[in-house]
Amino acid sequence: MKHGLGLCLSLLCTSLALGHTRSAVADESNVCRPRRQAWPVSGFDLAGTGNNPYENCLSRASIEALLVEWEFDSARAGRNVAPIHATPVINRQGTAFVGDMSGSFFAIDNDGELAWAFRTDPPSLALAALIPAELGPPTATPVLGAAALAKTRPYVVVGDAAGEIYVRHQRTGQEIWTRRGLNPNPVGGVAGNSVTIVGDTVLIGMASLENYALVLASAGIPLECCTHQGALIALDLETGEERWRFVASGVSELLPPELLPFTYGPSGADIWSQPTYDPETDTVFVSTGQNLSPNALGQGTPTSDAIIAIDFQTGEPLWIRQFTENDIWVVGVENPEPTTGRMLDMDMGDAPKLYTLPDGRKVVGAGQKDGRYHVVDRTTGELVSSTAHIVPRNALGGFQTGGAYADGMVFQHGMHSESGPSDCASGPCLYEGFEGRVMALTADGRDELWTLSIPGSPVVGGLSIANELLYFQSPVEELQPLADDPAWGLYVVDSVDGSVLQTVMFPGRAVGTPAVVNGKVYVTSGNVALAAYSIVPQGSVIRLGLGEPCEP
Repeated sequence: MKHGLGLCLSLLCTSLALGHTRSAVADESNVCRPRRQAWPVSGFDLAGTGNNPYENCLSRASIEALLVEWEFDSARAGRNVAPIHATPVINRQGTAFVGDMSGSFFAIDNDGELAWAFRTDPPSLALAALIPAELGPPTATPVLGAAALAKTRPYVVVGDAAGEIYVRHQRTGQEIWTRRGLNPNPVGGVAGNSVTIVGDTVLIGMASLENYALVLASAGIPLECCTHQGALIALDLETGEERWRFVASGVSELLPPELLPFTYGPSGADIWSQPTYDPETDTVFVSTGQNLSPNALGQGTPTSDAIIAIDFQTGEPLWIRQFTENDIWVVGVENPEPTTGRMLDMDMGDAPKLYTLPDGRKVVGAGQKDGRYHVVDRTTGELVSSTAHIVPRNALGGFQTGGAYADGMVFQHGMHSESGPSDCASGPCLYEGFEGRVMALTADGRDELWTLSIPGSPVVGGLSIANELLYFQSPVEELQPLADDPAWGLYVVDSVDGSVLQTVMFPGRAVGTPAVVNGKVYVTSGNVALAAYSIVPQGSVIRLGLGEPCEP
């Protein structure tokens, strides 16, 4: 290693000189650039792009040599590792941090060994009832979303499904602080990749599993539908003190009896994905879910199914751009609506990505479960475009959480059905009659540049990009996608033309979002999210690479 240049395998460095001139990224240098060496938040950066622009060891020329370097599982951990659906975050030392569905949070060192771990608090009665029996007696609260790494302190921050926030020292696991009681709802908390850190402020999006309220009530759990308030909460990184709170749905009140099965409302407008941040305007952006119950007039709130801009200093909303009115749904409510055929639960799970259009206009863009991609002016909230690309088959919806942006292109993924929505609400038929799609769109979201179709694939894990390679996890047994034991694995796709360059298969199921850094790809395994594909109670973190380090 000389003069601060990255020392990579000769094949990798050579590949950048072989005439890959399809974009400035692949053409700007014939040597390997230094890398950031961290994937600190679910969407890589505060703009939520899912794009690591510093990576260049993994390339079109080298990706065929990608192999599994290690797997951190129950045998290696010396304790149970349950399914992992959260995105791993990786610090500069190569330590991976991630939590599992049984409430364990792991720090995994660069060699794939356990550095330290802790268990979250016990779950509420209602949350415990939602944990599959295959995972064993619930003694801790599941970790459903990604952690976040601080830049100003050696801290890792993670939230559990009850909304308890845990801050630990990255190297030792020492407790810095734990904040409890932020979310009083018995099934409310951090239910997605909704934690990020801006300077010395922790931003936490609150969502819930209260969409199961009617199911829980029918099982004898004392829970009436519905009171959860989607919220963005700002905490002091050093102390855990609450600085401000933006509440999306308003306070729930007792509803008139004609609105049964809803007892309380309004509720919902949950925040499932990473809040993003614009340092130029000091603004935070969030996307929101559907309402879980209506107001006293039987209507939803203007904050559901929306992108919202929030003042970072005060927590006050600057503008709200709603895309679907009166989207009110929980499990047990007919979907599609029997009179109109309209699909419900078509909310926003995709993080609002920040980027600039070719004409210089600064925008925020996100996909919706109804299959539309929306682009909004970042300053004013004015709608730039709203374009349908996917026809949703079922309540799983069209565009999923974890879209990406790189090199002037938007990348989205989801489930498409040529025949339109199905009236099948649950069971195996929920997963029939559709194809998984991954696509590249123009920055304004109007036009498709390429589309990759995978028959029968529930492409619900997010997308990651590095060095013009797009990574995601999916079933790869395209000819028999609904087989009893379909093969799942990692796809590596050329982000410019959509061609599949590599697939690496794994046992079990893998529905998380990869992290790509320092010539390594981190993926997770296990499944409780897609029950029709069978629950896989054991999870793991798998690291892939080229078998040799690629260091700055």
